[in-house]
Amino acid sequence: MPPALPMGLAEWRRGAFLGHLEGWDATHGLHGWASRWPPAPEAPPLVLQLVLEDLLQPGAFRTLAELVAQQPRPDLQDQGLAAPCGFRFWWTSAHPLPPYSQGLVVRLFFDAERRWELSGSPLRLDAGLYRLIAQQRHQGAARGGGLSGRQGGLLAGWGQGPEPLQLRLDGAIGLPLPAPETPTAAAWPFQLELPRHVCDGRVHHLQLENAAGEVLDQRFELLPFQLTSWDALQVHCRPPFPDQLAPLARERYRSLHTWLAWADADATPLPADLPLLQRLLEHPLRREAAGPTEPGPDGSPVPRRPLSLPLAAEPLVSVVVPVHNHYPVTRRCLAALAYAPTRVPFEVVVVDDGSTDGTAEALAAEAPGVRLVRHGFARGFNQACCSGVAEARGSLVVLLNNDTEPCAAWLEELLDPFQRWPDTGVVGAQLILADGTLQEAGGIVWGNGEPWNYGRGGNPCDPRYAYARQVDYVSGAALAIRRELWNQLGGFSPEFSPAYYEDTDLAFKVRQAGFSVRYAPLSRVIHHEGVSNGTDPTTASGLKRYQELHGPLFRRKWAAAFDGPEEPSRQEADRIKDRGIVGRALFLDAETPRPDLDAGSHAALVEMELVQALGWKVSFLPLNLAWLGNYSEDLQRRGIELLHAPFVLSLERFLQERGQEFELVYLTRYTVALTALPLLQRHAPQAKLLFCNADLHYLRQLRAARAEQLSGEAARVALAAVEEVKQQELAVIRQVHLTFSYSEVERGVLEAETLGEAATAACPWVVQAPSQPAPLEGRQGLAFLGSYGHPPNRDAVQAFLEEVWPLLLQQDPSLTLHLYGSSLSPELAGCWGAHPGVVAAGWIAEAAQVYERHRIFIAPLRSGAGIKGKVVAAAAHGIPQVLSPLAAEATGLRHGQEVFLARTPAEWCEAVRQLHTCATTWEAMSAASFRYARSTWSRERGLALMADALGRLQLPRRDPVAS
Repeated sequence: MPPALPMGLAEWRRGAFLGHLEGWDATHGLHGWASRWPPAPEAPPLVLQLVLEDLLQPGAFRTLAELVAQQPRPDLQDQGLAAPCGFRFWWTSAHPLPPYSQGLVVRLFFDAERRWELSGSPLRLDAGLYRLIAQQRHQGAARGGGLSGRQGGLLAGWGQGPEPLQLRLDGAIGLPLPAPETPTAAAWPFQLELPRHVCDGRVHHLQLENAAGEVLDQRFELLPFQLTSWDALQVHCRPPFPDQLAPLARERYRSLHTWLAWADADATPLPADLPLLQRLLEHPLRREAAGPTEPGPDGSPVPRRPLSLPLAAEPLVSVVVPVHNHYPVTRRCLAALAYAPTRVPFEVVVVDDGSTDGTAEALAAEAPGVRLVRHGFARGFNQACCSGVAEARGSLVVLLNNDTEPCAAWLEELLDPFQRWPDTGVVGAQLILADGTLQEAGGIVWGNGEPWNYGRGGNPCDPRYAYARQVDYVSGAALAIRRELWNQLGGFSPEFSPAYYEDTDLAFKVRQAGFSVRYAPLSRVIHHEGVSNGTDPTTASGLKRYQELHGPLFRRKWAAAFDGPEEPSRQEADRIKDRGIVGRALFLDAETPRPDLDAGSHAALVEMELVQALGWKVSFLPLNLAWLGNYSEDLQRRGIELLHAPFVLSLERFLQERGQEFELVYLTRYTVALTALPLLQRHAPQAKLLFCNADLHYLRQLRAARAEQLSGEAARVALAAVEEVKQQELAVIRQVHLTFSYSEVERGVLEAETLGEAATAACPWVVQAPSQPAPLEGRQGLAFLGSYGHPPNRDAVQAFLEEVWPLLLQQDPSLTLHLYGSSLSPELAGCWGAHPGVVAAGWIAEAAQVYERHRIFIAPLRSGAGIKGKVVAAAAHGIPQVLSPLAAEATGLRHGQEVFLARTPAEWCEAVRQLHTCATTWEAMSAASFRYARSTWSRERGLALMADALGRLQLPRRDPVAS
């Protein structure tokens, strides 16, 4: 019987190991302790892997050292750890230290391959710790001096004692820093003007040394070549302006990059007047026109040229732009509409609300195709929008302020929630101020009726502001609504004329009608706030004063609908910003799902979507903390809060800060659970734990060992590894509240292994199927699809090519076999492609093409466990399959009805022969598998299984909205 784990050590346990990375200091270096549990005195000391990683560059890591945990730790003896188990690491010049990055961390692993990490790891190297480590790396801690900061072109620091110092730049030039003329033992400050040649806008290495050349301090600094603010540059410079220095340069580059990517991919034509559009957007925003001219390429006046907007004859969207005077502002907005790439067919309706500056005439001459609605006098924003929508032809209407600049793909992103969530009534964009900070990430209305721009002044990329969600209201500065719903609700309420609170009131009317209000963060719109109506609501004149006048009216009208705290606060805002939810779930996995690469990623997305559909907010944290471009943005588009570096730097720290927030934690894979469970027990004890192991890893390893027909010592080692994984998986399963399994076979195994102690449930698998299978005509050959980074897939193909494929070619030399999937190395592709009739195609963007092009799908798996996503997807597309019994496991597919099962080469040849030569057999099996898949792996059945699991955990769930 192993000894009981002392309470003081429980939080440091990771599976069969204990350990804690205690930190770094100048006295001990990097230090901590690690041991097996239970202790094994006869075993050698643990060897730990120390890794340096940059979370801002996924995949960028270096192994620093292997640390042996064998130093005395008498402080742990009374906890049952009598054997020496401490470790230390001193960072020397032999160990790499890359340039400083906000994402730098050190990680310490019991087992780097399995990602079993010590408590306290990762350790973030913030600027202060990085500097201290750099000092220690170069001749120990700082002695007699340091660098304290830079202001403009001046570098500040301090020295101590009578000795002079010097500053070395990029390892070459030494600049003298004389000590004070009056000798002193105290610290003395210095300020040094940086040499001109290093003020070049690039990163430089600054190193402070004493007279003997010993390093006292060092750092990397980006040294600017100019200190003039962007606003000042626009006022005092001549065009063309240095747009690369603008706060919004990233958004402009995104638009240009998107245009060029589309042109390269499918010859989409670039905007004909792209240089003109670029010039109009980089120039300072002007409110009033200077006659019929505007600044030209060199800043001198040139006649205004007409703008060519990509307007559609049959628009899906009508963009309604209300304007009152300030024609240059309107012209800039139209230029931004032409500059922002979109493939959504749209029209533009400009409502001239009683302008007196010639706006109507200028639009007629300079914006061909733009539809113009004219008010003889100013009626205000409210009625201008109503007049514009009345003339709209699109089924969706977008209200857009004229002091805005839409960004790349803004319409695609703004319309996405309507397609994704059928109950969507109104969608608002992410509004970004001209300095690049956030204006609004959806709105909150507090319990006292006060509206709030959530996120104002924040970072638009912060995960809190970067995922789609239900909100109380969205700003009318960039708002989309179905025209039918607008008409049904009567548009903006006239009592909020001429302006202000009409958008907030509309959102409440939309919800009252049974629809939701949503925020689309990837639809980015720059808002030059206050250009039209100012920013001070307390002024006695102008439209802005109606912001104060209409507040009491709004609060009286909707008092019964207000929900939440009476007093606004940032802390409460983070809690109540997610409307329309019944609970909060945290999903943990090893990495971000990439569904075009592996079936496990598809499953992860399905499970998160099902939990969402039952009313839950989902936050997702990949243990590698990587942000992966389109894959990450797809999660945010789905309404999933993606937690990534540098905003989150470790699971432990995240749970310390937010662990109490979650009622449910969904763990995927036992290796993830081994890391997370001790932290969850400490920081989120209230959460119900739902574990999805994807498959029983020890069962997969056991089958792989049998397939290899190992014997002797090799078999003993393989079975010992199987036993170790088995104990770890079962330990996890005993600690969670419910375990999901895709396989009835594996649920039976778990019941037997735990003597019924483990609660298990069927894990939902949902597959999207076409309305009908593709016809037989035009199909040819056999196909296999899988990730070749997964050993069972490599083994299956290799064995099939050796044992079955030669016999099939003897039977029919015209056969071809197409091998699709990710992680197909050039070596494997060359080896397999050398077989007659084999096409090693590799990764394919659309897996559906595999199931539609070919006549037969094969899955000759000899090892593995759980349900096989490729088999399910093939059935859903109605392509007949020949499978090994193991490949069909957990699917319920029957031999001779939905599929053929083959155990021997002869059975493989006969099954392929029937499907390849007999159209009647092919058609019958195609129809049978298609019917079976639609009934077995439907979304409705998936929702029922997930709802049952939540019920067993005594967690709330909501009836899902019909798709």
